Amino acid sequence: MPLRLVATNGPGADLSADLLLAWRGAQANITARLGALCSPADTELPPPALDLLDIAVALYAADIAVKRGERERWPRSFELTVTVRDAASWRSLTPELHRLVHELARDTIRLSFREGDQAPPAIAPAADALPPTLRPDCVSTLSGGLDSLAGAVMLQQTGRSPLYVLHRSGNPAVRTAQQGALGALDRQWPGEWAARACEIEPKPPAEGALPYPPPREREPSRRCRSLLFMALALAAAEAAQVDEAYLCENGMLTAGLPFSAARAGSMSTHSTHPLAVALMNRVAEACGLRARLVNPFMYQTKSELIRDVLAPRLSPREIQSTVSCWAVGRTNRQCGGCVPCILRQIGMAWAELPEEAYMTNVMERPEQYVGANAYGNLVDVLRQAEQVARQSDEEVLLSQPGLLSLQVAGVDIGAVVAMLRRHAEQTLTVVRERYRHAARLIE
Repeated sequence: MPLRLVATNGPGADLSADLLLAWRGAQANITARLGALCSPADTELPPPALDLLDIAVALYAADIAVKRGERERWPRSFELTVTVRDAASWRSLTPELHRLVHELARDTIRLSFREGDQAPPAIAPAADALPPTLRPDCVSTLSGGLDSLAGAVMLQQTGRSPLYVLHRSGNPAVRTAQQGALGALDRQWPGEWAARACEIEPKPPAEGALPYPPPREREPSRRCRSLLFMALALAAAEAAQVDEAYLCENGMLTAGLPFSAARAGSMSTHSTHPLAVALMNRVAEACGLRARLVNPFMYQTKSELIRDVLAPRLSPREIQSTVSCWAVGRTNRQCGGCVPCILRQIGMAWAELPEEAYMTNVMERPEQYVGANAYGNLVDVLRQAEQVARQSDEEVLLSQPGLLSLQVAGVDIGAVVAMLRRHAEQTLTVVRERYRHAARLIE
């Protein structure tokens, strides 16, 4: 039987569930401080937006609580019941939500909905007032990563007035990176933007609180975190009454193409995959929410974001204050061996920015890491680049059938293939000119 999880916000909880999740009341085992989404001058969030936030928090908490297995046991199967204000409306959207969660996590997560005996209270405004001359015209997520900062720089340089939404967890490295990004924006464009930070994370054990898996038993992959970001952005846009919500990520990771056959499914992140974004926009439209999510960097490589967007305006120190590492917080610094770290190192070198300090130096001395994950990641990244560089467009499509799913979301496949070719050229140029030991892996 699959695990049964219930997100409860009041009396009537199913005590036979394997795990109860709560973020209101004395028994709460999840912290969910969402008041920063609304300032006193904002429009009160409608019930569908509040329900969407509760669903996103429940999925994020469940995603952390249910640990994955190894290899064929990597995908998970569990049931999650969420307490909402209008269960009938959400039941009608269950197929879209199932597709969305599967696109992000490649798990079998079955959602069901129940109405609470008492609807949880609306989010009370807790955010500071906006700068007196600022009227936001869009919302953008700010994760602490390099690509989201590039999105912020793009918006500021084009004269927009963004409201940035941040998810704060207990990860100190991410918090530091987010503060660094906000500091850079404040130095460059003071008074021309605002930020709202929401804290969502498991609570430390407390007397009277519901049990929750301890840190060593939690799942680190966090594939549903992007759904939480999407919901926060849509809710903030609803409160500010703006139509655009930006979710910025480079085209290589957005396309979600596996770097090797072993990385199929959720072994490759789909956090901003166009199909996932389209499904969330479909849910938002059905709920009557006004904003739609947009990724402006679908056709740009990470190297291009660094060279063409960030480097002309920010200092190397400000760019290096961001984090890209999947393991950040579990290591003293960025690991240097995960795929995002490798892509970042290639991009920084291609933009001719200073070298960064990493835990491992797999690009410089790959032979020292044979057998480690870092070595396998580097081999996969380089071999994919070498393969794309020598293939025709037709061969790229045949070797990457996942590209065809992008068409459903209205993506220009030709432009994606062109982006893949530029990424391959940039990767091979950097490796052959700067990292000769790594270049031997594809000779």
